[in-house]
Parts: sequence; structure tokens; C-alpha cells
Amino acid sequence: MDTVKRRLNSTRAQLETVEKELGGWTPKTAQEGQCIDWFKFTLKEELDKLIRLSEEWLVRKVADHEGEKGRITEIFERINEARVQFEKLLFNGLTPSRIADHKYHLESKEERRVRREVCTPGTRVRILDDIITWAKNTSPGSPNVYWLFGQAGSGKSTIAYSVTRRFEFAGDPNDMIILGGNFFCSRQFEETRLSKCIIRTIVHHLALKCRAFADQLSDADFETVNQNVRAQLEDLLIAPWQASKPYWCPDPLNPPPHYLIVIDALDEIDGTGGSEFLRDLLEVIGKNENRLQGLKFFVTSRPDPNLVRHVNSLKSKQLYRLEQVPPEEAQDDIRTYLKAELPHFAGCEEIENLVALTAGLFIYAATIVKYLGRRGLSEQKSFLTTLLASSSSSNLQSLSTGVPFILLDTLYSQILKQAFRDFSPKDNGWEDRRSILHTFLCTAERTSTSVVADLLFASDYTDVAEKLFLDLHAVLYRQRGRVLAYHKSFSDFILDKDRSRNFWCNQAIHHRLLADACFRCMKDGLCFNIANIPSSFVLDVDDPMLTDAVKENIAPVLSYSSRNWSYHLSAAASSIPDGLHDSILDFLQLRALFWIEAMNLLGLRGLCGSILLTVHDWVISSQASFPSVMAVAVSLSGKRIVSGSDKSVRVWDASTGDELKVLKGHTHLVTSVAFSPDGKQVVSGSYDKSVRVWDALTGDELKVLKGHTDLVTSAAFSPGGKQIVSGSDDESVQVWDASTGDELKVLKGHTSLVTSVAFSPDGKQIVSGSNDESVRLWDALTGNELKVLKGHTNWVTSVAFSPDGRQIVSGSNDKSVRVWDASTGDELKVLKGHTDLVTSVAFSPDGKQIVSGSDDKSLKVLKGHTHWVTSVAFSPDGKQIVSGSYDESVRVWDVLMGNELKVLKGHPKSVRSVAFLPDGKQIVSGSDDQSVRVWDASTGDELKALKGHTDLVTSVAFSPDGKHIGHTSLVTSVAFSPDGKQIVSGSNDNSVRVWDASTGDQLKVLKGHTNLVTSVAFSPDGKQIVSGSDDNSVRVWDFGSLYIREAISDANHHEKHTGWLLSPDGQHRLMFVPPELLLPDASNILTIPRSACSSVDFAHSALGPQWKQCYHP
Repeated sequence: MDTVKRRLNSTRAQLETVEKELGGWTPKTAQEGQCIDWFKFTLKEELDKLIRLSEEWLVRKVADHEGEKGRITEIFERINEARVQFEKLLFNGLTPSRIADHKYHLESKEERRVRREVCTPGTRVRILDDIITWAKNTSPGSPNVYWLFGQAGSGKSTIAYSVTRRFEFAGDPNDMIILGGNFFCSRQFEETRLSKCIIRTIVHHLALKCRAFADQLSDADFETVNQNVRAQLEDLLIAPWQASKPYWCPDPLNPPPHYLIVIDALDEIDGTGGSEFLRDLLEVIGKNENRLQGLKFFVTSRPDPNLVRHVNSLKSKQLYRLEQVPPEEAQDDIRTYLKAELPHFAGCEEIENLVALTAGLFIYAATIVKYLGRRGLSEQKSFLTTLLASSSSSNLQSLSTGVPFILLDTLYSQILKQAFRDFSPKDNGWEDRRSILHTFLCTAERTSTSVVADLLFASDYTDVAEKLFLDLHAVLYRQRGRVLAYHKSFSDFILDKDRSRNFWCNQAIHHRLLADACFRCMKDGLCFNIANIPSSFVLDVDDPMLTDAVKENIAPVLSYSSRNWSYHLSAAASSIPDGLHDSILDFLQLRALFWIEAMNLLGLRGLCGSILLTVHDWVISSQASFPSVMAVAVSLSGKRIVSGSDKSVRVWDASTGDELKVLKGHTHLVTSVAFSPDGKQVVSGSYDKSVRVWDALTGDELKVLKGHTDLVTSAAFSPGGKQIVSGSDDESVQVWDASTGDELKVLKGHTSLVTSVAFSPDGKQIVSGSNDESVRLWDALTGNELKVLKGHTNWVTSVAFSPDGRQIVSGSNDKSVRVWDASTGDELKVLKGHTDLVTSVAFSPDGKQIVSGSDDKSLKVLKGHTHWVTSVAFSPDGKQIVSGSYDESVRVWDVLMGNELKVLKGHPKSVRSVAFLPDGKQIVSGSDDQSVRVWDASTGDELKALKGHTDLVTSVAFSPDGKHIGHTSLVTSVAFSPDGKQIVSGSNDNSVRVWDASTGDQLKVLKGHTNLVTSVAFSPDGKQIVSGSDDNSVRVWDFGSLYIREAISDANHHEKHTGWLLSPDGQHRLMFVPPELLLPDASNILTIPRSACSSVDFAHSALGPQWKQCYHP
């Protein structure tokens, strides 16, 4: 009795301590906070019960009353159960894979026969003993990695499962090692084929087994689960494990158990993820053997060369190749297995024949057992007879000569022939069944027979799919409604054309078919308000009927299609057929928003972005799979176009687009093409280091100019057509005789590859650009270097002469375009504006404009201003624009044609602001020269220079009557309203302010910009104000309703920091606006940021219960 009382009081004290510690625990996530709250609540309940028992001195009764003793036992059990559940919930933040756990199949109540099985008693004895001996050897010198490898079907996974079961609990009192964690890889599920899921699953298992490790892991940053394998190993395994050692090993005389980690089928990880994971694991283990003392790793895989290389690099290891098992031993194991599974054949000739056929592959024997399992004895014998007959001596001979899987292929073929026996390959029924089979194996996630049928066929084919599944029960099984393959070797067989023949699945073609099927399902099923939600005011979490509504309205096949269309699209053939192209456009243009709505209802809206990125990458790669056009040129007559692509040069009719000639001869990519001045010849340069000259009319190759020792980057004719110049990665410029092909000059001086070359219009000079950041000018006759033009800070990519030969333009990876004086070599202008490297530059025929192309995906026509444009304004009639710039000029432009009409020069410093007089006859400008100047808009003459400012003038404006000019040195921009009664100003304080023009009173402060306001203006009707800012946005403000909107409380406009716009009474959420588009003031009716535009107008909105009216198909 006293013992019970002491235990009761001790437990009570411990619970009070735990409860106190939990109270001081600051959760890292909302999920962790919920776990703690639940555990605290449970502990408090049980603690209250113990307190009542203690205070009422019920212990004396307990000793005499078995029922009361049971109550205390139940309390202890509930506390322990709560602790276990708390740990599981707490570490679920690691997002472990439930499917990869070896116990996953054991939990199936639907299909007990598909459970994983341990090795049949009496089989695999030697290899299991070897593994168990290695695992139990916990001495410091024992290898901590054991790698078991063998070909597909050799029984690796069964051995791995047997090992996990053997060490799941310390069944042997002498065992010093138990199962710490496991991960069974499989390509049939996404979470079991991703390397990033392995460590987080294993450490989750380990935390539930080892309390000391769990305590240290709780301090780790679970965000690491989203990082690479190395980061996960260090932060989630090595660091917590090392930190836990002082706690889990307090007594050297009574050491705690070691822990075994099992990773099966590493080769089934996507792509090269398996070999990369093993590489990272082995490197980390090799460098941290002391830090990982107490952990041992058992890994299985196929003998992939990459895996073999990584394992061989590890000093401390143990290897076992299943192919090294003596043939007679493997046959004895298979014989034992067949006798156990087919007892009615024990001692019969069939067993011995089957043993001979298996060639040591357990999967062969297991597949036969599964096939025969549902058939009567006579049907079993008939199948065996057919199988043995088809496994002819020629097959055995092929096997002996090293042809892999020949007997397994025969078995799979026989099973498939039985399943397709009622059809011939020419029948529609055969093709339908084959499509179903291929879909079973190609879906992004294994799914049901009904989803497969609905995905492939508009009508009900579920019965057909179900019948095929049952006929293939030897190779397929059902797990929680999903159809899976027993073994990867069956998928390998179907996906190999030479092995499966009529049953072959062309993955790329079938994925294209499935992508189209997904689009069809979404086109038929997606719609506005798909779940029939009654009101837009109700949040998903507040709708108790939402879960049932989603199940009722989003069919499983629509759910599958919405989740996985991008998977099939990205796995499809690289070329996009017209039908699929139309489906993609239809989806993106008409159904994308409905898709996002459906994904949100499915709880998967977070995947939408990554899905669209996957599709974007696939589209880019699909385009990249086609030969790129590396160079184009137009003949002087404008009638012909020449292009270089892959290894060919093509000549086109410019008016019709018809291909006239294909010029073949280059053996590598063509990089440069050009017409001769008379259009009769074409010159081309190539990666094959040659320059070739072609007859443009016949397509004949006239000459091959050889001399460069590296790829040719650029080639061009001289203006007279008598010479050719070429540049190369060999750092040289070479000049050739166009008629004879002789090399005339080699121009050397560049210290890196030459990227671009061109002749001057008179043919006397050559300009070249190079990766050495220089532009060089050469004498075409002597080959002498005339000038080195320096200024670029990165590779020069393109050079060209102006039509008069006086200027040179160059483009560079430094994102700039530079203009040079060809006679002096002086840098005349630096034209900036591109946000990525400049790839090409050229002058217009009149020499007044420069065009540049860039990797920022823009083409810029560089004319007029040569520096930043600071201010622009329309003339009152809208026909002209005036602009001011840092280049110290004011320019007038024709709006319709875009032509520059006048250049108004007079300011000696940057022009900050410009404006037209209301009658359009005069222009006013303000400058850093502290002056305001008035110009005649028709002649461009300077009429007045208004001086008096002692600092730069930042803004100017005429009043509507033309009598007053508003200006200040503290604001950046001002403007009058059309009626002259108000003034709007923008300032460096990020605000826009409205003033009464007659009294000077401030009427309104408009806040929303997050950086200085650079420009403001009224709309022509005076009802709106527009402002521009250095926060990269333009905002439109409703000036007509400024006074009305002031009555609305700012607190009711939107929930602070959440982005929700609320109704005026603050009771209903109207819409969500991302923070970067949020309209911070009720008067701000439009925001145009750098990448998107938002406008809010509730005039014609349908909200709340009426929201269904906002869309009519």
C-alpha cells in the first residue's frame, strides 16, 4: 500500500513538473502549439484525477479493491499513450512518408494478401545470418554501412523486410541493436521516390524510438526538411544525434542499444537522386564516423554503376552481392519457397522444372505463385505446362549466354497473353485493354480502376479496367483502392520495346495521351463555384458542409487531373501536337482560375505555383529541343533571307516565306551568315572552324576557307564584295580573298575570343569586338591595328559601323550600348537601359537611330535622349509629347508616328520637369541649372529664362489660365486641376497631397506609395489623379470621391497586414489583395506596379449570397 502511495505521489510530482515546463515552451509553428495545448489538456485531466485520489486517501481502498487499482493503472496507461501521441504529433512537422514505412502494408484491411512477407523459413539463411552478425557487432571497428545489391527480382526487398522485422523489437535479450528507422523506396508513389523524403522519415522514426535523440531533435529547425540531403543529414540527424550522446549513454557498464537504419531499393529514387543520396550519405558517414557512433545503415539497391562507385569509395563498409550466392543454394531456397506455397505440387516434376527456370530469381517464383493462387488444380497444371513449353531450350541457351531476364520475360508474356486471350492486336478491345494497362503503370500516383477508366474513356469502362486488373492479379495488386505492380521488373518489361513487343508502352506518347485526357476532364468538369458554396463571405474553415460538398462535386478523376496534368505534360514527347497545343491554350485562357479554385478546395493551392513553373520549364525545354536559328541576314535588295541553323544554311523568299535552298556542308552549328553586296553569294561561319562561300541561286558550295583553329563566330563581306572578314574563338580576325579563298591577313591583338566583325562602309577599315572587353579598329589593307576602344566592363558581343562610317556602336555583357568616334576612338555616348546582356546592335539606314537586342527579352530603338528621361507631358490636343532628360535636352515628339520633331537645347544641366501651356503654344522646363525656361512650341526657340532659384528646380506647371506657374524645390512634381481650383503635389515623403489653389489649404493627403513620388497629374475631367513613384508603381486616385471616402473609417477599409478588403461595417471580407498590390487608401482605386495591375470597382459586384451571379458560362 505504501509503495502504491509513493508511486502515486511521485507520478503526481513528475506531471506537475512536466505541465510547468510545457507552460514555458514557445512553439515554433501553429501545429506545434496545437500539439502542446492538447498534451497539456490531457495531462491536466489525468493529474486532477491523481490529486483527487491522493487527497481523498483512496489508496487504502485501492489495496483492497481490484477495481480501484484498475483505475490507477488506466491513468498511467492514458498518460503514457498521451506521451506517445504527443511525440508523434510533434515530429509530424518533419512530414515523414507514411507509405515508405515497412509497416504500411501491414495496416491494410482491404487486401490482407498483399502484405509484405518475410523470407520463407529455411531460405536465405546464410545472407540473413551475415547481416544479423554485422548488425549485432557494435564494437568500434565494425563497419557501419552494409550494402546488399543484386539484379531486379533477386529478393532484396524481402530480405530488407525480414531484417526490419527481426530488429523492430529487441527479441533477443542479448541484442544491443534495434530498428531505429526505415525507408522502402518505390517509384509507385511520389513520396517514396523522392530523395528529400528519406532522412526526414528516418529521423522521425528514430525520435519515436530514442528519447534522448527526440529531446535534441525538438530544438532543430524543421524547415530543413525543404533543403538538400546534406543539410538534412547535418541538421536533422548528425547534430541532434551527437548532442544526445551524453544523455543516452550515461552508464558505460550498462550501455543503451544501438539503432539500425534500413533503406531499401535506393535505385528506385527519381533520376540520379538515389546515387546522389548514397554519395551524400557515405561522404557524411565517412567524415563523421565518431559523431554517428551508435547508428548502423543497411542499404539495398540494384548494382547501378553510380551506386557501386560511391560505395567503393567508403573505407569502412560491408558488401554482399546476391549474384555471388552459389546457384545450388539459390535453387534450394526457391525450392523450399515453392513447396511451402504450392504444397500440392511438392515432390512433383513441375516443382523441379520451375526451380530450373527461375535462374535464381525469387520474383519469378513469386509471380507464378500469385498467378496460380486463384485457380483450380487443373487450370494450374495447364498453365504450368504452357509456361514450361514456351520456356524452350533456346531461351535457356540465351540465358546461359548472358541475355538478362529472358525467362522472366517469358513468364510475363504468358500472363499477358492469358489476360488478352479474347482479343487480337488488331481489335479495338485489345488496344483499349493495353491503354488501361499502360495507364496503371504511367499515372503520376497510383489510382483506382474507375479513375483510369474515366481518364481514358468518355463512356463507362470501369468494368473493363476491373476485369483486366483481376486477370493480371499475378503482377498487379490493389492497396487502399489503388492499383500497384508487385515488382518494378514488370514495369521495366512493359517499357522495353524489345522485351514486351505487342504490349510495349511508349512512355512519351502515352503521357501525351494522359495529358490530353487530363485537359479533357478539366474542360468538362471545372466551373465557377464548383462546390456550390452559398456565399462569398463564408471562409472555407467556417463552412461545415464544405468537405462533403467537395467530395460530391469534384469527382476522383477530376481531382487526379487537376493535380497531375503538369506531370504528364512534362513527361510527354517534346513536340507539341496541334490538339494538345489547343488544349493548353484553352486551359490557360479559360479555365486556369477555375483550376486554382478546385485546387484550393482540395487543399492543394500551394502546389499551383510549382505546377505552373514545371509547365513553364517544359515549354522552354520543348522549344530548346528544336534546332535554334543562330544567324539571319537580308540581301540588299530585300528579296532574300539567309539563315543558319544546326549544320545547314537556308535561303528563303522574303515575300512568300518559301524555302528556296538548303545549303549543306558544315559539320557543326552555323553561327554566322551574310549576303554578298550583289546578293549572289552567301558566306557562313561555323563551329566546325570553317568559313564557307555559297552560290545563293544554285546552293552550290563554292569555297571552304580554312585557317581558324577554333569555332568561327562572325563572318561578313566587304562593301565591294571582294573580301571576307571572319572572327573566331581562336582570338584572331582573318581577311580572305572572296574570289580565290586565299587568306590575305591574320589580325592579331585580341586576348580572348572574337565575337563580332564588320567592314566600314568604304571597306578601308574593320572593326572587331571581343571577350577581352575591347573594340578594335583595323586597317583592312595593311592589317595594322589602328585603335583599341576601351570602356566596356564585360564581353563585347556585337559591333557595327554607322552608314557614314564616322561612328561605331558596340553592345556588351555589361548591359550597355556604347557609341564611339571612328576617327579618334573617343567614347561619345553610353546608352543604358537594358537589364541583361546586350546581344546585338545596329544603326538605322539614315544613321539617326540605333537598335539593340538583349537577353532581357527586349529590343530597344535608341534615339533622341541619351540619358534618363525625367519628365513627360502631352500637349493639350494630345498630338505631341514633350520630354526632359538628364542629357540636358528637351525634346518634342509626334505621338502618332513617334518621330522626334524638335530638340530644345539651352539648359547646361539635367532637365527635371516639363509642361505645355494650356493653349499648346509654349513649353516650360525646369533644370538642375536652377532656371525655368519657356520655349516656343512651334519653332523650338527659347523665349525666357526665369532665374532666381538657389537650388535645382524639380517641377513646373502652368495654371489652366496660363498665368501662373507652380513650382517648389521640396516636392518632385505639381499639377493644377483642369478648372484651376486644386493643385496636386508629389513629394519625397512618399505622399501625394491635394491643395486649394485659392487659399493654399491642404485638402487631402493620399498615402500608399512606399518610395518617393516622382510625378503627379489630373485626368482631363478632373475626377482622378495619377501618381508615379520610385516604388515602381503608378497609382490612380478617385479625386471626385475624396471627400465622401473620408467618412469611411480607415480601420474598416482593410484588415491591417492581412490584405483583406472589408465592407464599410467591417463585418464581411470582400476580397483579398496581395500586399504588393494592396490599395492602402480608400481613394486609391488603381495600382500599376512593375509586374501586375490591380483595380477595385465594386459598382457592379455580386458579393455574399449573390456571388453566383458574377459568372455565367
